[in-house]
Amino acid sequence: MSLLPFLAVAFGIGGLSLLTRGQGRTSATIGIAGLAMATLAAAFIGPDQPLTVADGAIAGSAFARLFLLLGCVTGLLLCLAAGATTWSRGFPGATLIGLGGAGLALGLVDTGTAIAAATAGAGAGILLMLARPVSPRSLVVAARELRALVVAGALGLAAAAAVAGPLAAVRLNPELIGLAYLAFATAVAIRFGAIPFHLWAARVADAAPEIGLPLVMAWCPAAFATVALAWADGAVAPLAQPLSLERGLVLAIGAVTVALGAAAAFVHDDLEHVVGYSIVADAGIVILGLAALDPAAWEPTRTWLLAFVAGKSAFAGWAAALGSTFGTRKLSELRGWARRSPILGIALVAIAVAAVGLPGMAAFGARVSLIDLAVDGPLVTLLVVAALASLAYYGRLLAAGLLAPGAGPVAAAPDAPTRYRDPLTATLLGDAIAAISARRAPVAAGAVLALAAIALAVAGGGLGVREAAASLPPSVGAPAESFSPP
Repeated sequence: MSLLPFLAVAFGIGGLSLLTRGQGRTSATIGIAGLAMATLAAAFIGPDQPLTVADGAIAGSAFARLFLLLGCVTGLLLCLAAGATTWSRGFPGATLIGLGGAGLALGLVDTGTAIAAATAGAGAGILLMLARPVSPRSLVVAARELRALVVAGALGLAAAAAVAGPLAAVRLNPELIGLAYLAFATAVAIRFGAIPFHLWAARVADAAPEIGLPLVMAWCPAAFATVALAWADGAVAPLAQPLSLERGLVLAIGAVTVALGAAAAFVHDDLEHVVGYSIVADAGIVILGLAALDPAAWEPTRTWLLAFVAGKSAFAGWAAALGSTFGTRKLSELRGWARRSPILGIALVAIAVAAVGLPGMAAFGARVSLIDLAVDGPLVTLLVVAALASLAYYGRLLAAGLLAPGAGPVAAAPDAPTRYRDPLTATLLGDAIAAISARRAPVAAGAVLALAAIALAVAGGGLGVREAAASLPPSVGAPAESFSPP
């Protein structure tokens, strides 16, 4: 029952924050307080017996605890960075609803219900693309995001209905099993914006604020991918079907996404697209975990997911802080940024180490293990090299920061005026916000440095990452207890 208090806080306070979205200060105060309460509730989530509620069953797990705790803490730090840089109306409420949907998806025993929960919770992220005043372009992007959610959810539900479990699946022919597996893997690829489904992801990077990109493109899709992984391991892998063609197609999507996503992040000049395509590239490793179709991929895929969401939250926060501090989001205009803001430079180095990894780090080992499980022979080396290509765009960002400042915003002023979508003034949270407003750049840099430290700890296997990744899903364990509301 330990998951239920978190869900009550996430949906209750998150919904209230979004309902008051028109009153920016009130909504932000409610949402930030809700994130603090949700952090406390997430810390008490633990493995327990599935609890029957109505016709379904729900249970906490070590993975759900760490996933949601990281989501709440990074959400609070992103709010702090946004309060000192560019505030996004509705961000705290959308984060609570998104994490609530993720928590429900991770706790539900029934795959179909978990898919619906993960899809519905992600819908809150669409609001982040509708900043006031709402433009025709943002409406189009939001509509496309909604369409992607619906299509992915429908594919996942169809796959789960076709192959409900090993006992039901043995009566199905291999072709139907293969189609169901391919449909669910495609749904995950759509949710992550993997190539060739990346065009909508690029549009999201245009419309959503940097701090909203991790929620829309990483946290919510990661919960959906976790459900898909549990379904594949429980319903498809035990059948021992080769599914060579289907696995080959999924493998191709993952490999192309890893390589071309990193290339796209390298060539783009604006920070929003660098962050967006870096998320797409690292999501390709998750697709490789599904392509492996092997129970041995369970732990490394979930280890990578935890490192992925923490690292991309830090990277998005860094981009928001850098762009607002210097008044531009064009890398060509940011020469010398690290010389003017060494804290952001240190944070980027930590983020890069967490993303690329070093031998012995949990994330590095997870990525290599997934590549080994997915392919054989020379392809292993090629994919490892492609996966390490993220060094290129992190190196490009750092190199620009170490150059001597040229003509442009960085040379003009290290703390250019901050651009707000919804200004937070000292009347919102009293003296604390007054201090943030007075020292915007140092506060934002401090929040980003904390995010980078969390990303580095998770990538290194700290905070109980390995234990959480190895834990069983709620559907495996003791029989469900029954619960009847009074």
